Amino acid sequence: MILKSLEMQGFKSFPDKTVLEFNKGITAVVGPNGSGKSNISDAVRWVLGEQSTKNLRGAKMEDVVFMGTSLRKAKGYAEVTLRFDNCDRSLGKDTDEVAITRRYYRSGESEYLINGESSRLRDINELFMDTGLGRDGYSIVGQGKIAEMVSSKAGERREMLEEASGISHFRYRRNDANKRLAAAEENLLRLRDILTELEGRVGPLKTQSEKAQKFLVLAEEKKQLEIGTWLYTIDRTNDRLREQEHKIATAEAGHKAAAQELEIIGEKIDKAAEDTQAVNVQIEEVRNASAKHEEQAAALDAQIRVEENSVQHNEEAIERLKKDKLSENETEQHLDERIAEAKQNAAASTAQCEALKAELAALSTQQESTLSDAARYSEEAAALSGEVSALSVTIADNRVTAETANSSVEEIRARIAAIDAQLGGRQDTYTQYKANEEKAQSALNDCLETIKSVQNAMDGYSMRFESRAKKAETIKANMEEKAREVHKMQDRIRLLSDLEKNMEGYQGAVKAVMREAGRGALRGIHGPLSQLISVKPKYSVAIETALGAAIQNIVTDNENDAKRGIQFLKESRAGRATFLPISAIRARALNENGLDDQYGFVSIASDLVSCDRQYTEIIRAQLGRTVVAEDMDAAIAIAKRYNHRFRIVTLDGQIMNAGGSMTGGSRTQNAGILSRGNEIEKLKTALQAAETELRGMESDHKQFTEDLAAARADLEGAQGDLLRANEEKIRCEGELKLAKEQLLSVSGTVRELAEEKETLSCRAETILKNAADARASLESLSKDLQAKEELLEKLTGDRAALAAEREALSQKAADLKLQIMALEKDAQASTDEVQHLENRKLSHTDKQGALDSEIADYEQKNAQLLLNIENLRANAAQLRENTGDARQKIDELIAARDAIVKEQNDLRTLERAKSVERENLSGELARLEERKIAMRKEYDDLTAKLYEEYQLTRREAAALEIIIEDYAAAGKRLNELKGQIRALGSVNVSAIEEYKEVSERYEFMSEQISDVERSRDELNKLIHELTDKMAEQFREKFRQINNAFGATFSELFGGGRAELLLSDERNILESDIEIKVQPPGKNLKSIEPLSGGEKGLAAISLLFAILKITPAPFCIFDEVEAALDDVNVSRYAQYLRRMTGNTQFIVITHRRGTMEEADVLYGVTMQESGVSKLLELKTAEMAKQLGLA
Repeated sequence: MILKSLEMQGFKSFPDKTVLEFNKGITAVVGPNGSGKSNISDAVRWVLGEQSTKNLRGAKMEDVVFMGTSLRKAKGYAEVTLRFDNCDRSLGKDTDEVAITRRYYRSGESEYLINGESSRLRDINELFMDTGLGRDGYSIVGQGKIAEMVSSKAGERREMLEEASGISHFRYRRNDANKRLAAAEENLLRLRDILTELEGRVGPLKTQSEKAQKFLVLAEEKKQLEIGTWLYTIDRTNDRLREQEHKIATAEAGHKAAAQELEIIGEKIDKAAEDTQAVNVQIEEVRNASAKHEEQAAALDAQIRVEENSVQHNEEAIERLKKDKLSENETEQHLDERIAEAKQNAAASTAQCEALKAELAALSTQQESTLSDAARYSEEAAALSGEVSALSVTIADNRVTAETANSSVEEIRARIAAIDAQLGGRQDTYTQYKANEEKAQSALNDCLETIKSVQNAMDGYSMRFESRAKKAETIKANMEEKAREVHKMQDRIRLLSDLEKNMEGYQGAVKAVMREAGRGALRGIHGPLSQLISVKPKYSVAIETALGAAIQNIVTDNENDAKRGIQFLKESRAGRATFLPISAIRARALNENGLDDQYGFVSIASDLVSCDRQYTEIIRAQLGRTVVAEDMDAAIAIAKRYNHRFRIVTLDGQIMNAGGSMTGGSRTQNAGILSRGNEIEKLKTALQAAETELRGMESDHKQFTEDLAAARADLEGAQGDLLRANEEKIRCEGELKLAKEQLLSVSGTVRELAEEKETLSCRAETILKNAADARASLESLSKDLQAKEELLEKLTGDRAALAAEREALSQKAADLKLQIMALEKDAQASTDEVQHLENRKLSHTDKQGALDSEIADYEQKNAQLLLNIENLRANAAQLRENTGDARQKIDELIAARDAIVKEQNDLRTLERAKSVERENLSGELARLEERKIAMRKEYDDLTAKLYEEYQLTRREAAALEIIIEDYAAAGKRLNELKGQIRALGSVNVSAIEEYKEVSERYEFMSEQISDVERSRDELNKLIHELTDKMAEQFREKFRQINNAFGATFSELFGGGRAELLLSDERNILESDIEIKVQPPGKNLKSIEPLSGGEKGLAAISLLFAILKITPAPFCIFDEVEAALDDVNVSRYAQYLRRMTGNTQFIVITHRRGTMEEADVLYGVTMQESGVSKLLELKTAEMAKQLGLA
C-alpha cells in the first residue's frame, strides 16, 4: 500500500483544487517561510481524523477553511482527499484504490467518505488501526514536534509504541468488552431489583385471581341478559324512529310547498315594485324631456334673434364694402376728403352721444324722483326706491351690453378680415417665423433644463446603484448563512422525528402494540407513558432515570384493554410489555415531615411531570414515592435522614434506592426517549423562527435585487437620455439661429398690421366676456329686483302703477342707452374708417378682387343665416308640439302605475296568509324533530352503552343470537346478579392474567439473570485473553524496537548507546516507558541535558527504529531535521534513503542535504497574498537525463 495522491480544495491557504501525486521513494516539499508547506502535513493529519485544533495550528475547526484575501472571497467549505494504492488489499477493502475524504463546511457540518460513500470517524480509525497512520500514529511528525517524541509524557510515548506494536485493535476490542461488561453489571442490578419486586406480588395476586374467576362467571351471565334486553329495546326504538321520520317527511313537504309559494309571491311583489319604479322613472323622464323641450324652444327663439341681428350687421358690412369698392379708384384727394368727413361724423356722433348721456342722467334722476315720491310714506320705501332704480339701470346696461356685443364683435371681425386681406400671405409668413423663433427658443430652454435634470438624476442613480449593490451582497451572505443553519435544523428534526415515528429505543413489544392500536385492532390504548407526559429539560434525566423501564409502560382505559393487549402479544409472540389501566392504578402518597427543608431537595418526582388529568394517578403511582435531589451528596444525606425509606434520584440520573443500595454510572438504554420530544419541539420552534427570518431575508434580497436591476436600468436610461439631450441641444441651437434670420427679413408694415389685428382680437374677446358676464348677472339681478319690488309694493300698496311708471322710465332709459351705444358704435366705425382710409392712403393697392370676395363671403353668410333662422323656427314649433304629447303620455303612465300598485297590495295580503301557514308547519316540524331527537338519544345511549360495556356494535351483538323468552324474568335475574357482584366487593379482573404474567415474568427474569451472568463471565474471559495477547505481543515488539533503537542511535550518532526502559515490567500494558540515551563521550543520567539537535537526532533514531520493525505505508516529516547541523542532515537523508524500501517518505524541509536525496521536489509559493501554489520538479529523472545519476 502506498499513498498515490493528496487533493486539497479550500483547505487553509489552498483555495483552488490542488493535487500532489506521490510515488515510492522520497518526495520533498520546499518553499519560503509562510508559503503554506506545513498546511500539506496538516491536511493529511486532518483527513485521517485529527480533532484537535491545536495540533492543526488553529484556534477553532473553522480555521481550516480558506478565510479569503483582499482579492478572493472566503470559501464555504474545505475538502481533502487521500488516494491509496490498495492492490495488496492491506486496507481491508476489495478495491485497487481507496479514497479517504473529509469535508468541513463553514456552518460547522462535517462528513467523512470512503470511496465516495458516507462514513463515520470510527470507520476511518478502524481502517488505519495498527498501520502507524491515524491520530495516534507515528507516521506524521509535525513542525517542531520531533523533539517531543523523546521529551514528551510517558503516556503519549506509550500510545505511539502501542500503535507500532500492533496491539491497538486488541485494546479497542478490550475497551469495547469493558463497556459491555459495565452494561451487563448494570442490567444485573436492574433485573435483581425487578425480581425482588415480583416476589412480593405473587402471593396477593393468587387470592385476587380466585376471586376474579368467580366474578367472571357472574359477569358473563349478566352480559348475556343485558345484551339481549338492550337489543330488544334498541329494535323497538328503531321502529318508532322510522314512523317518526315518515311524519317529519310529510311535514317537511308541506313546509317546503308553502315556502316555494311564498318565494313565488315574493318574486311577484318584487316584480311589481320594479315595474312601479320603472313607470316612475318614465314619468320623470317624460317630464324632464318636456321641460327640456321648453328650454330648447326658448333658446331657439333667442338664437333666432341673434341670427337676425347678425344678418343686419352683415348687410351693413356689405354696404360699407360696396362703398369701399366704389371708392377704390378715388384719388388721394378724395381719400383726404373722406377722412375729413369721417372725422366730422365721428365728432358729431360723439357730441350726440354726450347729449343723450345727459338726457339719460336726467331720466335717471326722474326715476329716482318718481320712486322717491311713491315711497314718501316711509323712509324705508325711499331707500327701496333708490335700490330698485339702481337695479333697473344696471339691468338695462347689462341688456344693452349683451344685445350689442354680437354686432360689435362682427364689426371687429370684419375689420380683422380686411387686415387679413391687406396682409395677404405676408402675415402667415411673419406669424410662422415668429412662432418658429419662439418655438425654437422654448425648445432650447427645455433642452438645457432637461440636460441639467438628467445629469442630476444620473448622479443620484449612480449613488443608488452602488448602495443597492453593497446591501444586496451583504443580505445574500447573511441569507446563505441562515439557509445553512435552517438545513442543519431540518436534518436534525427529520432525524429525531424518524426516531420518534419508528419508536427507536422502545421495546419490540411496545412497538407491536402501538402498531396494532394504530390499525384500530386494539381499543383503549393511550400509548407509552413517555409519550403522554412532558418534563422540563432540566428534570428530564432525573425523571427518565426514576421511571426506568416503566417509561415504556403502556397506558390503557381499563383492565380489559390491557388484557387484549397482553393476549395480542402472546398470540403474536411479539414479546412482553407492562400495561397501566387508568381504572385500576391507585397511587400511594409520600408523607414525610420536613422533607422540603432538606438541603438539596428539589421536589417529589411526580410534581415535576405535566400530563392530562386522567393520567395523574398513574404518574403518582410511578413517581409519587420518589424524591428528586440536586446531587448524590444531597441524596445520601436525605436518605440517611429518613432511614432509606424511599427512593431518591439526582438531577444527573444517579439513584439512592430504598433500603440503601445505590445505582449509578452512564445513562441507561431508555435515556433520551423523554427528552427527544422536548428537543423536537424546541428545534421546531427555533426552525420556525429561523425560516421566518430566512423568508424575510429572501424577501429583502429579492427586493434589493429588483432595486439593483431597476437602479442599473435607471442609470443606463439616464446615460442614454443625456446623450440624446445633447444631440437635441445642438439641433435646437441651429433651428433658433435660422428662425431669427428669417424673422429679420419680414417687413415692418406686416408687423404693424399684425399688432393691430392682435389688439382687435383682444377687444373682441373683452366684449364677448363682458356680454357673458352681463347675461350671467341678469338672472340674479332680476330676482333681486323682483324681491325689492314686492317689498316696495307692500310698502306703497300701488305696485302696478309703480311698476308701469318704472317700466316706462326703464324702457326709455334702455332706448336712450341703445341710441348711445349706436352713436358710440358709429363714432367707433367713423374712427375705424379714418384709420382704414389712412391705411389706404399709405398703400392702396389693387383690392378690387379682395372686396368682391369679402362681399361674396358676407352674402353667403347671410344666406346661411336665413336658412338657419327658418330651421330654428321649425325646430321650436316641433319642440312645443312635443311638449303637448308628453303631457298626454304622463297621464297614461300614471294610470298604469295605479294598476300595478293595486296588484302589489293584493299580493302582500296573500303573502301574509301564506306566512301564517308556513309558521304553523314550522312549529309542527320542530315538535316532531324534538320527539325524534329524544328517540335517537335513547337509541344512541343504548348503542353506546352496549359498546362501552362490552365493546360490541349492534350488528355484533345481534350476531350472538341471544334468545330471551321472558323479558320480565330476565330483568329480575339481572338485579340478582348485580347484587351478587356487589357482594364480591372490589374485584381485580386482571389479577388472573396478572398472576399468570407475574409468575411467567418471575421465571423469565430468573432466566435473564442467569443469561446475563453467563454473558458477564464470558466477557471477563475475553478481556483476560485480550490482555494476555496484548502483553505478549507488546513485549516482543518492545524488545525488537528497543534493539533497533540502540543500533540506529549508534549509527546516527557515530557511537554511544540508547535504550527504552519499562518502569514496571510486571504491568507491561500500563507501565510508563522511559528513554535513556548516552551520546559518544557523554555520561548522562537523563535526556534533558541534551541539546536541541541531539534531542532531535535521538527522536529520529527512535522513529527510524519503529519504522524498521513496523514499517508505515508512508511518513510525513515536517522539518524534523531543522535543528541538525549539515553533517547530521546528510546522515539523516542517507538513512532516509535506506528506509525507502518499505516506506514512502514525504518531507517538508529547508535543508539542502534532504533536498538532494529527494526523487521529486514540490515547490510551494505564495505569489498571490494568502494563496499557496505548487511547482513540481522530478529531480531523479532530471539527474538521469543530465547523466548525474
